[in-house]
Amino acid sequence: MKKFEKVLIIIVIVLAIGVALFFGLTKKPDSKPSDNPKPLKPTEHNDSSFNLNLIKTVNSSYTSNYLISPYSIEIALNMLKEGAAGNTKDEIEKTVGTRDINKVSKDVKIANAMFVKNKYKKDIKDNYYSIIKSNYDADILYDDFKTPDVINNWVNKKTDKMIDKVLDQIDPNFVLGLANAIAIDVNWENEFECTSTTSEEFTKLDGTKYDVQMMHQSYKYDTKYFETDDAKGIIIPYASEDDSNLEFVGILPTNDISAYIESLTKEKIASIDSNTNEASDKLHINLSLPRFSYSFDLLNFMDVLITMGIKDAFSSAANFKNISDNVPLVVSQAIHKTYIELNEKGTKAAAVTFFGMKENAMIPAQDFEVIDIKFDKPFAYMIRDSKTKEILFFGVTYEPNLWEGSTCEKLDY
Repeated sequence: MKKFEKVLIIIVIVLAIGVALFFGLTKKPDSKPSDNPKPLKPTEHNDSSFNLNLIKTVNSSYTSNYLISPYSIEIALNMLKEGAAGNTKDEIEKTVGTRDINKVSKDVKIANAMFVKNKYKKDIKDNYYSIIKSNYDADILYDDFKTPDVINNWVNKKTDKMIDKVLDQIDPNFVLGLANAIAIDVNWENEFECTSTTSEEFTKLDGTKYDVQMMHQSYKYDTKYFETDDAKGIIIPYASEDDSNLEFVGILPTNDISAYIESLTKEKIASIDSNTNEASDKLHINLSLPRFSYSFDLLNFMDVLITMGIKDAFSSAANFKNISDNVPLVVSQAIHKTYIELNEKGTKAAAVTFFGMKENAMIPAQDFEVIDIKFDKPFAYMIRDSKTKEILFFGVTYEPNLWEGSTCEKLDY
């Protein structure tokens, strides 16, 4: 073999190895859909409701189980707004609005907190301390914050141990943090019979089918069925000694679920209530609803808020002079985590929203009729206050998952 041919072969081999190594090193690891949210769509919803804009913005990025708490996020953003000034405040106010947030059922546990690093205790304005304590009934907690234990312990306690932590480690430049937590643990007004739960097919978004644990209930009262042009569903009350009960609203869109959520308006949500028929002697409702449980971490929470119009708060342009004149602050962490467990007995759900702030940071912007209703395909749901209609939780179940110990015998009755 000629010398030139040998050199050419060696070059080809080296190039082949290089290409193989490149693709091997740059191949992304497999991940769950919820761990890889799609790029967010710009906010063009032209809806004055912060809740609806938030729901639509999150929905544009997820095609797997998700759950958010608009109520928790709105409270936390309002706490942040209290400390903002200039354009930073204008952006938050334009996004979240200026409405007075309605009080909700006593069945909802609500807690707020401000975590302040000891070093900066005297740098925080007295007026901001006063607002956070008087307007939000917030816990004020001081620590050296060498670890996130104080924050995580607070979250664990205030969410009834449903969310054990928000931080894996503490930012060494941490100055203060703001948090809201809400939690519910409520039983159905009429619990599902455990012996009626059966294994049945559920059709996923891609058309494939698999077996889920389907709960069954027949209603003659205390429940409403609704049907609109593009959806049908059910409104089920939770038991409560308070006259402002919580309720579960299950929504089955007629066609594409993502398109349905994108089309939501205040009027469309109101039409759910105006198009209801109450279960009675003349109208029986047979419900099939899968049991499900999952945790959700809104991984792109900061991007969601930036997409919705809150930008300065996360950049070097941040202006939080109403918190401190001495320490320039910027929001360096935006975290939103939720948990839900829905079974025959009732529903447990929790959410935490946390904003971490640090000093001198710069973050890149980023006779009778029988109605059968069976939730055997992806569906949306709300948990709301039946009196004020405040949306405490909004989620979509694309795939009801089976969790360990989910058999009826192991439920804590």
